[in-house]
Amino acid sequence: MSLLCNGEYNQGSGKIYSSKSVQEGANDDGNDDDRPRKISRTDLPCDCLNLIFKCLETRDDRNSFGLTCHYWLHIQNINHESLWYRYGYGSDKFPEISREIFSVVFCKLLTRFQHLKCLSLTGHPKITDSGLSKPPFYESELQCLRLDYCSEYSNVELSLMFSWFPRLIDASLKCCSITDKGLEALAKCCSSLETVELSWCHSITDSGISSLFQKCVNLGSLRVRYCSKITGIGFLECQKSLTYVNAVGCKLQPEGIKAIVGGGGLEELILAPPYGWVNGREDSINTEAVVTIAKGCPLLKTLILPNCDELGLEGWEAIGRYCKNMKSLYVRGCRSLCDLGLQALSNGCNKLSSLVLYQENCCSSSALEVFKLEKPGVLVLRER
Repeated sequence: MSLLCNGEYNQGSGKIYSSKSVQEGANDDGNDDDRPRKISRTDLPCDCLNLIFKCLETRDDRNSFGLTCHYWLHIQNINHESLWYRYGYGSDKFPEISREIFSVVFCKLLTRFQHLKCLSLTGHPKITDSGLSKPPFYESELQCLRLDYCSEYSNVELSLMFSWFPRLIDASLKCCSITDKGLEALAKCCSSLETVELSWCHSITDSGISSLFQKCVNLGSLRVRYCSKITGIGFLECQKSLTYVNAVGCKLQPEGIKAIVGGGGLEELILAPPYGWVNGREDSINTEAVVTIAKGCPLLKTLILPNCDELGLEGWEAIGRYCKNMKSLYVRGCRSLCDLGLQALSNGCNKLSSLVLYQENCCSSSALEVFKLEKPGVLVLRER
């Protein structure tokens, strides 16, 4: 393999052909002889080789394919869509090398694989300043970027990286040191974002969340678990495209919960107060909050509310009355669920298929039996 300084591969005299050009060449070769024409491996059209390559199931077969010649190596390179994306925190670890060496390797791989769709830097050495100062010379097609646990990158360094990937639709920044400034840069550079993971990013506030919704109008999924400075107010700008929110462990205010459901398009919502945190002597996920959620989310299919002991009868009745599309309800740890609340769920939620309860709730055995008879298609699980 010969990697030139300008990022091109030395393919010798090999040319990339399409199947149409091969047919035309065969018809116009000026030879009326009926004898079969000798075809070399570089005469095979690019689209045919792409199909052959995609049929190879093992990594060894694909690597052997690329070792055949420079032309076939090019086919392998343009079909390489994922770089280290299988690596996650706690999975197979990347070999221990210095930051300088990794930065050089990273830049060369970006030059070689110009059709990457997914990239993960989780568990890798930090890219040096010199490496970050050399953006790809081509317009990247990257769609998924994983920077989980990459806490060593500053906002400026993250902003540079975001500018490399304008077509990004999925960004994961779990446990990063990103702040609102970094989120503003992310939203500005990657306005096509649809999925963002920001769990355990303790430096972000509602201002940064607001920036995402202002710029990324197609944002459909947002995770902000245990982001200690999030109150929910930043969701005021959310669109109906927002269908999934996980805000477990956030110190949500009543106005914040109204903002979260304000878009009206939520299909899955996961909320739970931080352990030991109270607001006005009551948990933030109380009866008032659940009534707001039920009325504001007509499309809701999954609702997960663990450890919400402040949920009264009115909240259960609101779920049964307004959540007509509810399929899964997870209320493990909610000791306040009583017989009347269970009956309210039975009277509504006609599409319900699974109900996860806390074993030590206030429901009687007879009420549970009646619920199972009235809802024979619902799987009821009681957990400790």
